[in-house]
Amino acid sequence: MNDDEETIRWIARNVLENAGEDTPLHFTRYYPAYKFNAPPTPVKTLEWAHKLAKEEGLNFVYIGNVPGHPLENTYCPNCGKLLIERYGFSIARYELTADKRCPRCGREIPIVGEHVARPPGFLGLL
Repeated sequence: MNDDEETIRWIARNVLENAGEDTPLHFTRYYPAYKFNAPPTPVKTLEWAHKLAKEEGLNFVYIGNVPGHPLENTYCPNCGKLLIERYGFSIARYELTADKRCPRCGREIPIVGEHVARPPGFLGLL
């Protein structure tokens, strides 16, 4: 993928039209490895792509490969409450109700899977 505004908006519109507003869209940061030597994707570029996809009407847009960034997290699209806080691939905080709703406004959050409680402070890092 590239960082052309028209392309990013086209992708977001296609996700919206073909899979729905609650389909997650992830923008993942590139890091050089092996024989690739282009510089890493600037975080500002990912934040901009996130903004464009949200403007197109997607509810769950994320950036990845930027551990600790707030746009890794899941927020309620209705009231903005932080629902799932992530650090990399680990869940640091989970605040959905048992029936997967926002505890503040009651909006159903269409998430698959079950939360497995971990000890406080556990991020899955060794």
